[in-house]
Amino acid sequence: MPKGLIAPLTQAALSSLRALAAGTAASMPEAHRARLFHLGLIETGAEGDAITALGRERLISDR
Repeated sequence: MPKGLIAPLTQAALSSLRALAAGTAASMPEAHRARLFHLGLIETGAEGDAITALGRERLISDR
């Protein structure tokens, strides 16, 4: 199982991931961004941060 699905996340970091998925994230604390990127839950592209397929899977499993 990929570490992004089983690694612990704080409620605040999970909230940042949810906001990014919903398109309501105005800004994200750098600590959250670094952790989510490290776990493969988000990726950074030319247009900014985006949730990955693994990140969407994590949101479903954390409901």
